[in-house]
Amino acid sequence: MLRRLGVILALLSGLRAFEDVSFSARTLGLGGDQTAVVDDAFSSLVNPALSAHWKRPVVALSLPYGYIFNSSFIYVQPVTGLGTVGGSLFYRNMTGVNFGDRLTEADGRFFMAIPIGRFFSFGASLGSVSQIYSSESGGYPLARQRFEPGPILSFGGAISIPLGLSAGFSISEMWLERNPLLQGGVSWKSVVKNGLISSYLIAGNVAYRDAIIKFHSGCELFLLKDIIGLKAGFRYGSDTLSGFSPTFGVTIRTHRVEKTDFEIHYGMILDDISYEGLDMVHQLSLAVALGDARKQEKDSIKIAQAERARKLREQNLAREIDQLREELANISEERSALEKERKDIERLRAEALADLGRVNGIRVEEDSVTIRIRLTEQALRFEPGSAEIPFPKGYRTLKRVGDFLSHYPNNNVSINAHTDSSDIPEETQKVFKTNRELSSARADVIKQYLVEVTGISQSRITAKGLGDSEPLKDNETEEGRASNRRVEISVAL
Repeated sequence: MLRRLGVILALLSGLRAFEDVSFSARTLGLGGDQTAVVDDAFSSLVNPALSAHWKRPVVALSLPYGYIFNSSFIYVQPVTGLGTVGGSLFYRNMTGVNFGDRLTEADGRFFMAIPIGRFFSFGASLGSVSQIYSSESGGYPLARQRFEPGPILSFGGAISIPLGLSAGFSISEMWLERNPLLQGGVSWKSVVKNGLISSYLIAGNVAYRDAIIKFHSGCELFLLKDIIGLKAGFRYGSDTLSGFSPTFGVTIRTHRVEKTDFEIHYGMILDDISYEGLDMVHQLSLAVALGDARKQEKDSIKIAQAERARKLREQNLAREIDQLREELANISEERSALEKERKDIERLRAEALADLGRVNGIRVEEDSVTIRIRLTEQALRFEPGSAEIPFPKGYRTLKRVGDFLSHYPNNNVSINAHTDSSDIPEETQKVFKTNRELSSARADVIKQYLVEVTGISQSRITAKGLGDSEPLKDNETEEGRASNRRVEISVAL
């Protein structure tokens, strides 16, 4: 019994400096705690910066078996734009062999990992340690000194560079009245595209506290497209208690990436303390990666696509606005030009109308819908019984009228020819039997001349002979008959 008591005291004396605690079976198989293994959930308990670049939530549970029972639970949740946050529970139960002495410790931690750029990350964790100690023999003061309760604080940093290299450091277990545990490590992961081996990992870790240095190192091979993993390593401590201990492990996992993945890890350590019940520790871990690892990437792509579409719409809208502004400017210029042209046309029309009104024998009347031009015998005198335009005065008069009508190329024009009530001369009765026929012939010849002179469409000019049906004055006098012999040209506005 005294010999067993001595072993337990020696064990607790060594643990007072610091002990090896493997939070997961995977890192146990790699030789122990690792500060640079970025794809293991429990590594956040060693270095809280490691999970900063994770893409999906992970929940994990670890249950070891041996002379010291350590169980761990952790949950890691990525937060878009921030990094990751998480929490953990750690339980330790140390039982003396055949003594019934028991030390139970539990701690809870909350941690946050923040990415700094693409390759760097920083993290911190804060928690508290609680302790329940009982012993049939009154307990051991050394154990109380090692596992005193109180707040616990940790900091860590990590860097991931191309070619699969990662490095990390941590300052952990910063308890009140205790020296912190300093750790640093590196890892290298390489992917093999062809063959039985799909990837391999080499990791190393150094820990220091109270003038004691411990080394952890191991390698991991994944086979069959990262489904089965084999690992081996060792840990070594400079103190007399630790010595050299080899480690081994096995992993089985899914690798669906876009769906929930499961990982089962088994690890074991062969301790160099060859004493009954104290020569081997086994550990089993289960990790579940929830959801789609590419969700953030897909969401980012969707956001980027939506942003590009929004920018494209904005660019198209800006171009359309510019085009509309340009069109409005052109319309404004065209409107100004049209307004100027309209005013010029109105001015020219007014000038042409005024000039026409000054011709002897032409009378002009104008209202809102019609311009009426009356050609009396003083301006256009046909020979009795004739439908030929008098030369040269008649042509000059109609040329003046045509010049005026050329300012109204799209307006309808009507020509009405009138005669007095005198009989048709005998020498022309074979051509024109009535005054209506004579006036119609005169209207047609005027129409033909104006079409040729003005260029107005023939369909826009109508010609009609009214004979002596609409006299202006009494046909009993020469003066009255002269007034009735006339041509009236109307322009519809």
